[in-house]
Amino acid sequence: MRGPWSRLGLRGTVTASFALGALIVSALLAVGTYLTARHYLMDQRQTTALRQSYADASYVLDGLRARDARIPDVLSSVNAPSDSELVISKGGRLYSSALAQTPQTISDAVQQQVAAGSVTLAWAESNDKPGIVVGVPLTTVDAQFYEIVSTSELRSTLATLAIVLGAFAVFATLAGAALGRVASGRLMAPLDDVATAAARIGAGGLQTRLPPTDDPDLATIVGSFNSMVEALEERIQRDARFAADLGHELRSPLTTLVASVQVIQGRRDELPPRSQRAVDLVTVELDRFQRTLEDLLELGRLDAGVRGQVLAEVDAAELVRIALEDSRREPALLTVAPDAQRQGARDLTVDKQQLARALVNLFENADRHGQGVRAVTLHRVRGQVRIDVDDHGDGVPEADRQRIFERFVRGGSRGSLPGSGLGLSIVAETAQNMGGRVWCEDAPGGGARFSLELPARSSAGRRRARVGVA
Repeated sequence: MRGPWSRLGLRGTVTASFALGALIVSALLAVGTYLTARHYLMDQRQTTALRQSYADASYVLDGLRARDARIPDVLSSVNAPSDSELVISKGGRLYSSALAQTPQTISDAVQQQVAAGSVTLAWAESNDKPGIVVGVPLTTVDAQFYEIVSTSELRSTLATLAIVLGAFAVFATLAGAALGRVASGRLMAPLDDVATAAARIGAGGLQTRLPPTDDPDLATIVGSFNSMVEALEERIQRDARFAADLGHELRSPLTTLVASVQVIQGRRDELPPRSQRAVDLVTVELDRFQRTLEDLLELGRLDAGVRGQVLAEVDAAELVRIALEDSRREPALLTVAPDAQRQGARDLTVDKQQLARALVNLFENADRHGQGVRAVTLHRVRGQVRIDVDDHGDGVPEADRQRIFERFVRGGSRGSLPGSGLGLSIVAETAQNMGGRVWCEDAPGGGARFSLELPARSSAGRRRARVGVA
């Protein structure tokens, strides 16, 4: 999904769509209702004003016909509504029932039409007060009658109606957003189930399946997902069996071949020089072949999850010292940083055998490509235990620091250095299976630094749920 809505996510997009739809519908309803009500109320007010004006004009006409009639007395005798103002135009003068005359309220156009003998109605506004001006010609007495009817109440009613309808539109929009939130939650629930199941499968839980559903729209997805997982599990099991069979079939002749070469090596001094060189070459290549086979089988087991991790609480410093000793290196190479010393022993929950092998691979990589291990440092950084292995080499070019953890990738030209090109791949795979990571950077003082970072024991509880314990 692209465009400005993509930043909201699927849940936010559904919620915003419902809210926008509710806003449009409620706004259209509110505007339509307001316009209809306004037209009806204004029409009713005009009709009422005309009727009232006709009645008052008739009363005024009768009063003006009387002998010695005084216009102010006639105006004061009319029983007009309190919010109305009566005006009589006679002889070029305006007489008003109000204390102050308001000739500016009556426009010249209205006066001209009434003077011409037409009953006229117009909307006007004086001193910010709205009203309706109704003009009635009184031709028999040579006068014009005007009644100014206040419409302040109508304006107040329309304003109240606009506020109510606006509040209704806001409420409808919020209700639409809430409905969209609920609908998005219902929509996202199956996707969350799929994502959770996929995460468990990625962590090794190949027995994970989506529960059956009665929803016909989701039944196909659930069935396809479970079928895919079953096919994946079957494929992994088949690969695991193939790896086990291959290891057995290759180990047997290889063991026989190694034993035969060792017998020949025992009588090496009896062989001619050319034969001795040939035997030495075969011994080296057999050793390399044996290591490559073991690395491939180990990678196959890590990929397929054949051997579940046997997790145990260990002291990281002690484990590094044992790995140094087992690989015939000085334990004095290890330095425990003060931040790691304060944490005490048993700060990792890992598979000791797999982690020890990964550490030995890092040491041997330093020997082959970095002129030997210079220092091993143990840190505690943000809830993580980090092991840094520095060497004496020239470092790793930045462009190769990701590629060297791929399989069969070695520094220099292929075959120029011993090794299978799988050692760092095993380190990376082991770190990933244990919830950690490994990377390469320049070491202070020169050389390369390979850093292996794993969750500390306080963080291992989250990982225990993801990794099967044998």
